[in-house]
Amino acid sequence: MTILLPTKPGLSRAEPEPIRFGGWLTPPHGGEEQWIGRLGSRMQLTCQTPRLKPDPDGRLWVAALATAFLTGELVSMPFLQPWFKVGAPGAIVVEGGGQQGMVLRVGGGTPHYAIRKGQFFSLVSGGRRYLHFARGETVLNADGSAEVPIAPMLRIVPQDGDACEFGTPTIEGKVGGDRMSWTHERARMAGLAFVITETK
Repeated sequence: MTILLPTKPGLSRAEPEPIRFGGWLTPPHGGEEQWIGRLGSRMQLTCQTPRLKPDPDGRLWVAALATAFLTGELVSMPFLQPWFKVGAPGAIVVEGGGQQGMVLRVGGGTPHYAIRKGQFFSLVSGGRRYLHFARGETVLNADGSAEVPIAPMLRIVPQDGDACEFGTPTIEGKVGGDRMSWTHERARMAGLAFVITETK
C-alpha cells in the first residue's frame, strides 16, 4: 500500500536530487578514466512544508509521515515542476514490451505534443511509480508515438501499455532517516522536513 501525502498546503521548499549508481573508474596507475553505468540510479526529494495549523493540516501531515515511518509503507506525492506548463500530453503509454536502457518507445499521446528536455514523468508499472525525465526534446508523431531519450535508465522492464504520467508526475518512495519528530508552537506547528527516496 502507498500512502498519498497531503497536497494542501503545498510544500514551501523542495530539493530534487539524483542518486547515481556507478561512476567514473580511475585506474590506480594512470591511464584513461572510464564511465561505469550501473542499473538502479533513481531520484530523491528533500521536502519542507510551511508552518502548519495544528488542525487539520498538521494532524494530517503527521499522520501520513509517521505511519510511513513506523510501518515502512511507501509514500507518494506530485513531483512539482515550478513555472512549467505541461500542456495536454494525452494518455501516453509504453508502446511495446521488453524495453531497456535510456530510450523509451511511447504511444497514445496527443499528436505533435512536444515533450521538452528536462520534463519529468512517472512510469507506472506493476503498481509502482518510477520517476524519469526526458534527456532531449521529442515531438510526438501524428499517431502520438515517439522514442523518448530518458534518464535515469529504466530500472525495470515495463509492460506494453504501462502508463506514463506526463500530466502529473509523481515521486513514490520511502520516508528517509532513522528518526522523526515535529514541533508544536503557539497556535502553529513548525514546518515539517522529510526526504522521499525511490527504493528501486
